[in-house]
Amino acid sequence: MVQTDLTQLNRECSSWKEHLRNYRSELSDFRQRLQEAVSHPINKNDMPQVDHYHNQFDIQLSNINHLKHSIKEHERIASWELNNRNGNVSDATWAAHENLHDQYQSLEHTLLDLKEEFSSFVSRIG
Repeated sequence: MVQTDLTQLNRECSSWKEHLRNYRSELSDFRQRLQEAVSHPINKNDMPQVDHYHNQFDIQLSNINHLKHSIKEHERIASWELNNRNGNVSDATWAAHENLHDQYQSLEHTLLDLKEEFSSFVSRIG
């Protein structure tokens, strides 16, 4: 049972990291699209939105990196506990896993909203 739970923990962490890598790549693509959009004349009223998206891409890239680091640290702790605590992972580690899951879902929701808003913005100005 413990091995199954730990396998699930590792599988979830790997999935989160893979999705975060994809989101990071997507944000880099968005940054490029924003650069291309502002290389053409745009309405000065749209400039605050350009700044907003530029800032949001930086903030969300930072959030992605922070969460990926937290997930990797969490995996190291779970692995250490498994090897040094008779194959058991502490309740605190399981609670941390749930907390990371919540953080992942929150960030994912933010990124999906940002993607939708940015796509609409680029369509409108482009």
